Amino acid sequence: MKLTLALAAFGAASVTTGLVAAQPPDTSYTAPNYSTPREEPVGTKALPAPSNALEITAATGYTQGFGSLKGGLGMPSVATAGLGLDLGVGYRADPHWAVLWAGQYQEFTAERTAAARGFSTSLAAQYHFVPSRPVDPWIEGGAGYRFLWENPSLGPTILSHGIQLGRVRGGVDFRADKNVAFGPMVGADATMFLFQDAPNLGTAIDEPRLSTFVYAGVQGRFDVGGNETPTRTVSKR
Repeated sequence: MKLTLALAAFGAASVTTGLVAAQPPDTSYTAPNYSTPREEPVGTKALPAPSNALEITAATGYTQGFGSLKGGLGMPSVATAGLGLDLGVGYRADPHWAVLWAGQYQEFTAERTAAARGFSTSLAAQYHFVPSRPVDPWIEGGAGYRFLWENPSLGPTILSHGIQLGRVRGGVDFRADKNVAFGPMVGADATMFLFQDAPNLGTAIDEPRLSTFVYAGVQGRFDVGGNETPTRTVSKR
């Protein structure tokens, strides 16, 4: 009898152990995630890009002329470094392309007269490389017309003027929001002065020469109205 009870107890224990071992492990537990959220790198966060908008730009910075005003007269003998104030108005056709008019007033350091100042007017096309990003490089090309006034202490003002054969500028926009951006810019042009005027007297320059005016400064860009083009998001698999 005792042997039968012992065998029964042993068999029950073996069955119980087998049933416990056959149960699947509990996988419902999830370990806590202590990692910090991943942040997007600076300059990669998408912003709506302007299109079909009125665009206004304003800039100021250093400017100086090099080359020659005419044969035998170098530009550094007429005027040296000065301050330029630039204003532009244009049409942002789509996020990448814009066309604009820009006018720039310059106050130079005069070398042979009491004062020297200038003005240039240009039409240009502008391309934005990554318009939906907070950091957006751009480049611009155009052409126009340039004026240079020399004001002596005594005597009439002399005005030299001619064709701005080409102008190239480039910079980087740091976008504060979808409609406002600020950033550095640099540029240079190629100008040939063809005429020289004084009161009641206008003549063509006998030996026109090529000159260039460089510019470096800071620009603000403001978009008014238009549409916002959202950035396409690429799904991760």
